[in-house]
Amino acid sequence: MRPSATAGAQVPAVAGAPPLVYRDVDLLGRADRPDRRFSMVVEAGAVVAAIGDEGSGIEALGRLALGFDRPATGAVEVFGVPVAALPYDRLLVFRRRLGYLPQGDGLLQNLTLRDNVALPVRFATDHRLQEVDRRVAQLVDDFRLRAIATLRPAQATEEDRRRAAIARSAALDPALVVLELPFVGLTSRAASDLLERVRRSEDGSARAVLLTSRDLSPSVRPAVTRVVRVVDGVAVDDRK
Repeated sequence: MRPSATAGAQVPAVAGAPPLVYRDVDLLGRADRPDRRFSMVVEAGAVVAAIGDEGSGIEALGRLALGFDRPATGAVEVFGVPVAALPYDRLLVFRRRLGYLPQGDGLLQNLTLRDNVALPVRFATDHRLQEVDRRVAQLVDDFRLRAIATLRPAQATEEDRRRAAIARSAALDPALVVLELPFVGLTSRAASDLLERVRRSEDGSARAVLLTSRDLSPSVRPAVTRVVRVVDGVAVDDRK
């Protein structure tokens, strides 16, 4: 269930452009260090893992992709569109094309897990209530939330909160999902299961996923297309 055509028409994507591109970006606020620039491409349908320690620069990747921060150098393009160049109102519309999990879970504590999942569908589309309910029910089933959907975040386990937050990131069936440290505190089995669920679009095709992590669990590695290790703001290793 992607946003309506009317909502997305204001900022057309560039046909054939990769979902996400970083070009010579300063991740650490070192404009005087041209040797400390980051470049990376997330191709259509790929799962790319950016691995790095705290302070490596991976913390900036999600915020730059969503346009929360603007790159001091270089450019960040989403579906061929330089997000930093978009006026604020058009940026808000454009963000509906992306799914995003901030570090932690970002769930609203006064809502149930189901209502947290439903937020993007209710407020970022013009779909009728019946369509909204159908999509939310599908997400609840797909991410194994049915038994705990009526709980509030404080009543749920860490794994269930993360399931709900990742389900919410996929709510609008985006072609690109950005996940910040999505598997911290989860078992290898839960991490593998969640990645398999979020990387599949509503029609069963593969969506592009960028995930950041301190390391990569062996159970997750088979689903990852590329691993990029980031040190001091630079990609020092990029392998299939």
